[in-house]
Amino acid sequence: MADNADEIAHFNLHAKDARIGAECLWAKLRDLPHLARSEQLGGFYLISRAADLRKVLIDPALFSSAQGITVPDQGVRSRHIPAETDPPLQKEYRNLMARYFGADRVKRMEPEVRRLARGLVEAIGGRTHVDFVDVLARPLPVHVSLTLLGLPPGDAPLLDTLVQQLHEEVASGIRSGAADRLSGYVRDTLTSRAATAAASDDTLVSALLCGQVAGRALTLEEQVSMMRLILIGGFDSTAIALATAAWWLAQNPQDFERLRSEPALIDGFSEEIVRFASPATYLRRTVTRTTDLAGTPLQAGDHVVLAFGAANRDPREFPCPDSVLLDRKPNNHLGFGFGVHRCIGSMVAKLELRITIEELLARYSRLELDRGAPVVYSSGLNQGIISLPMKLHAVGC
Repeated sequence: MADNADEIAHFNLHAKDARIGAECLWAKLRDLPHLARSEQLGGFYLISRAADLRKVLIDPALFSSAQGITVPDQGVRSRHIPAETDPPLQKEYRNLMARYFGADRVKRMEPEVRRLARGLVEAIGGRTHVDFVDVLARPLPVHVSLTLLGLPPGDAPLLDTLVQQLHEEVASGIRSGAADRLSGYVRDTLTSRAATAAASDDTLVSALLCGQVAGRALTLEEQVSMMRLILIGGFDSTAIALATAAWWLAQNPQDFERLRSEPALIDGFSEEIVRFASPATYLRRTVTRTTDLAGTPLQAGDHVVLAFGAANRDPREFPCPDSVLLDRKPNNHLGFGFGVHRCIGSMVAKLELRITIEELLARYSRLELDRGAPVVYSSGLNQGIISLPMKLHAVGC
């Protein structure tokens, strides 16, 4: 028990190996009779059981996002809107964007997402050894996000680099200038479109430029924050989920064949991959008044970190939690969050997953891990596969 306590007290989610073997740590956290506490990164309590996560996420007045959702605390800086706001203002911000991520709009996106996915698969050509993240899992969500915002496809490498550098800033606390450059890019884009934007345009960018909250127009900084968050959120989480899907199917060829013979299972598989991968692995909340959670007294100002990865492997709710079950039902996972801050882009992410799997099934008979090179995982708030060397076996070969 002493060894466990020491491990938890020194837990740093930004450590380079934080995702390696995390399942063991998560099991220890869930089995504690109280909340675990790490003294790293300013100190925080870890919420690891699914039921406890839901209690936190359903009560934003008690567990606030408005003071930041990252660890360590970034101090005075631009907020990520609406992720770092609380109701009722949070709802107004979210409603400005919600229609562009609804079922009808996402359905209309399908031809373009398929064109992008098919183009990336076709660009692999005859290569049999690839890094799946480099050739498909990362570029697809990047280009889909740019399409959503009407940004030039040629800007994808720049924006992807800035987003990745921004994560390094959060982890290290060292300012590289990436956050400022990303905000500057977004600010320039919004400024150049402001003169011609109109509410009747029915585009996401025009909604930000012409939208109102609390009976007033959005400030430029609010617009920048909202557009920037779409980029950050759209790039990372879906890329990790796509890579995890390929990783699982490479090791479980029977599931690849089952999806081929039963394509109706693909949507359920996509949900299950999000549970299993939990790309948004850790997020912070701040306690606003004295309370008690899981037998642990909490004071106003305490930081709690929601361990989504741990909650989504909670055996109390998910039988065989460390396996991907194609037909898991029910599957009330927390991979897209829960409550007022549930991921607004979840339907876009599931569309990308479904289409990618369909395109892989059409072109390849089998996926295989390249055992000659390691699978690499990210650390930090979004943890998952960021390098996936694979061998691809084309249909008919």
